[in-house]
Amino acid sequence: MGKVYEALKKAEVDGNPATWSSVGVEVAAAGAAKAKEKARTNGNGVDFIDYSLNAADAMEIERQNLEMAAAQAARKSKVTPSREVSIDTSCIASQLFSFLNLNSDAAEEYNKLAIKLITTAGERPLKRILVASAQHGEGRTSIILNLACSLARAQSRVLVLDTDLHRPSLLRLLGLSAEVGLTDALQNGLSAGSAVIRIKPYGFDLLPTREQVKNPAELFSSISFTQMLELLEPDYDFILFDSPPLLTVADSGLLIRHTHSTVLVIRSGKTTSGQIGKAIAPFAPEKILGVVLNRADRAA
Repeated sequence: MGKVYEALKKAEVDGNPATWSSVGVEVAAAGAAKAKEKARTNGNGVDFIDYSLNAADAMEIERQNLEMAAAQAARKSKVTPSREVSIDTSCIASQLFSFLNLNSDAAEEYNKLAIKLITTAGERPLKRILVASAQHGEGRTSIILNLACSLARAQSRVLVLDTDLHRPSLLRLLGLSAEVGLTDALQNGLSAGSAVIRIKPYGFDLLPTREQVKNPAELFSSISFTQMLELLEPDYDFILFDSPPLLTVADSGLLIRHTHSTVLVIRSGKTTSGQIGKAIAPFAPEKILGVVLNRADRAA
């Protein structure tokens, strides 16, 4: 320090006032700024001021994600099919062409219907579909099973509900039995999955009804039925409802509320135009997706 002092004094005596180097000042300022930035970012490029401001939001998002994952897992546990059953084709109804003969003309018609549904679902909401008929004996139940098989073959996730609680027949046509059905689950507070059966190797699910129910209207108007459908819906592309006859049972009016659209089954040579008119009277035009003419004579 003595030599530095002497040099400064000599400069003043010689008439050259002492000055600080601008380079030294800039270097010092830059060093100070760098040190400040390092302190702010902890030397890792992380802005702790910004991080501290956003940390609460990040923690809240993480908490919400964990809650959503837990809720999804809980829902899944309630709707996962309780068992899988392999169909014995020697025991099923002969009119289930999509199960028995993939190359038949009838099976091809079901494939066309499946493609139509998939295409339409891509244009507007169409997941819950009521398959209905004016009266018994028009082939409604066999059509819904053939359609489910064709939709599953097209890689759609399909659930079939037996909601004809007066004459349930899906199990009979498939040659199956069940210990728990739709009404058992609802009346006993069981999970939907306890009654759902995965049909192998055809790849669709079935929620059957085991026996006749005395008061279906009470069940269809219950909160439990609505909640069951809401729990099941995320796992499927299509939920097909096998409806009781429109002209003989009032329950179908309640099912219309639970579905997006309706496919009406008409048996050629049996269903009259008057019956068709009465059957579709309760529907708004946009609720009728189309008509399937069953047992039509191609030659005619």
